[in-house]
Amino acid sequence: MKLSELKKDQKVTIRCKYKTLLVDMNAQVADVRGEVVLLHLIRHEGQVVDFSSPNVQIITIYEDGLDMPRAWTNCKIQRRTVSGREYHALAAPKSSVRVNRRKVPRVVLNLPGKLRVSNLPEGMDIVIHDLGVNGIGIQTDAKIDEHELKHLQIDFIDESMDEDEDDEVIRVEARMVWKKELKNGGYFYGCRLNHMEENLGYYVANKIRENRES
Repeated sequence: MKLSELKKDQKVTIRCKYKTLLVDMNAQVADVRGEVVLLHLIRHEGQVVDFSSPNVQIITIYEDGLDMPRAWTNCKIQRRTVSGREYHALAAPKSSVRVNRRKVPRVVLNLPGKLRVSNLPEGMDIVIHDLGVNGIGIQTDAKIDEHELKHLQIDFIDESMDEDEDDEVIRVEARMVWKKELKNGGYFYGCRLNHMEENLGYYVANKIRENRES
């Protein structure tokens, strides 16, 4: 995907990296002029951002909700005045690549679970592919209604945990970030967590430790 394929009013994330500092900022497309995308002026903490430093790496990330996010690296952003209005002009030397935006580790589970949506009180059977403290990947045989994707309640039980304790349901609430139709049937949904139980962080940490020790 070329940067010029972005459309007016679509939203992107501008990620700036300087040494160990990383800042994500939201931006919106105002217009596309050839290979340059005009963005409404980007502000951070109330101030218009200056992207002129040659030491700052700029990455543009776009999520359309249909597939994994796409990113353009080595971007350049300059201030530009067009028809009397100021914009941030964004350019990228190469086409985008698919990216994984995870900032923290996830553990691969492949455990059966239930997805609870309003039109299915008993829940939909799913497979929990992977889980972290900020995201979850799930697979279903049936397509989920679009209006349900902003609020997903997911339950599952991991019977491999402490055998001396009763099985405890792990419950998370999430919203879909991207989805993909699988070639062999079914759908995969990459989700960001909206809410999680307090013990989720301990659970994920224990699973990561188990994987390292095995």
